[in-house]
Amino acid sequence: MNTATQDLPSLESPRRVHPTVRLDYGLRVGGHGFFAAAAISVLQLRPMPVGILVLICSVALLWPHLAYLVASRARDSKAAEQRNLLVDSFLMGVFTLLTGLDLWIGVVAFTAVNAANLSIGGLRLGVMGAGCFAFGVLVAGLSTGFNVLPVPMFAHAMTALAVITYTAAFGLASHFQTRHAIGAKREVHARNLVIEQQKAHLEQAREIAERAREQAEAANLTKSTFLANMSHELRTPLNAVIGYTEMLEEDFADREALSSSLVDLGHIKGAARHLLQMINDVLDLSKIEAGKIELHIESFQLAELLDQVVSTTQPLLAVNRNKLEVHCAPELGSMQSDLTKLRQVLINLVSNAAKFTSDGRISITAAGEADTRGRPILAFEVRDTGIGMTPSQLDRLFQPFVQADAETTRKYGGTGLGLAISRRLCRLLGGDVTATSALAEGSLFRAVVLMKMPVVESTDAD
Repeated sequence: MNTATQDLPSLESPRRVHPTVRLDYGLRVGGHGFFAAAAISVLQLRPMPVGILVLICSVALLWPHLAYLVASRARDSKAAEQRNLLVDSFLMGVFTLLTGLDLWIGVVAFTAVNAANLSIGGLRLGVMGAGCFAFGVLVAGLSTGFNVLPVPMFAHAMTALAVITYTAAFGLASHFQTRHAIGAKREVHARNLVIEQQKAHLEQAREIAERAREQAEAANLTKSTFLANMSHELRTPLNAVIGYTEMLEEDFADREALSSSLVDLGHIKGAARHLLQMINDVLDLSKIEAGKIELHIESFQLAELLDQVVSTTQPLLAVNRNKLEVHCAPELGSMQSDLTKLRQVLINLVSNAAKFTSDGRISITAAGEADTRGRPILAFEVRDTGIGMTPSQLDRLFQPFVQADAETTRKYGGTGLGLAISRRLCRLLGGDVTATSALAEGSLFRAVVLMKMPVVESTDAD
């Protein structure tokens, strides 16, 4: 805590001194020097204590440095400089009285200090400066008894020189500041032009990217629509191959001499079923993306759904010697949803668990819950004791055509579409699919759907 507190001042932005502070510093040094000399020449016309002469000279010569120090150290240097100019106005009033209220000297002194007041503080500071000037005349007059002395020629000459010096310095400073401001304005204008050009280029790039995105989406939709329309043409030949293979198997079943042919037919049938499953996955995803999938809402018993899932996945479980456990809350009875789509989701999840688990245990748990809007939902949890996944593998788990990694694809095969299809089907059924996993400890997939979907004749996917 102490370290942070000590470092805090270094984070503050440095104070910016107002430009007039630097300009008036030089003018004060020259002007007060001239005015001190003029005042001394006047005061020499009568006896004057040495202390007063020293005080006048000290104020005239030290005040410019003190004013600059005060303004440069102040947090608001402009406000500090305005106060300094009011002190200048007072001192010029004192000088005017000490030089005998000479009209020439008075006008010059008042004009010089009032110009500075108006330049930094406007009309308000100009009026306040005039008041301070008059107050200086009054204070000096009360101190001297308004004993006005004649002004020597030297005082007039010093005053004229001071005016020339002040006017030249002020004019040159204003000239250079104006040139600097014009140069800065031109630089800002040039930068604005560059920014506008870059903005136009970015807008063109954005329009090009938008058109490319629209074309890509249109092409993807065309592809998905084509595959969805080709669903029958692609599935029918494979179903015919599988059907005729099964017929030949039945014919050759009782012929021992043709046992080798029977094995070959089994290979043909297995390859055809595998190819049919991959085509089904691709076509299902394409139908979802093309918005051509329809939901058929019906009422059914949850126990009936779970029995169908168990019977369908038993052969897959037996391949890797896995055991399947089913846990269903007793109060759950019927539900209203798309039986086919929900069954497909659960079969996909159990099949996925069976593929990545050997000599393990797979469980299905069904429980009723309520979502954030208070609607009744049904949550299915499929847990396995398989190989598990890393966090990076989980991040890309539900992407189409993507599996955990290349090694997984080579070892276990598959299209990488089962989980992507399951998630999209669950979202159509009012829920979602999520997953948690730990490497070498197994995985948990949670599929949530609405308990009672509204009954409609057909619903196109969004």
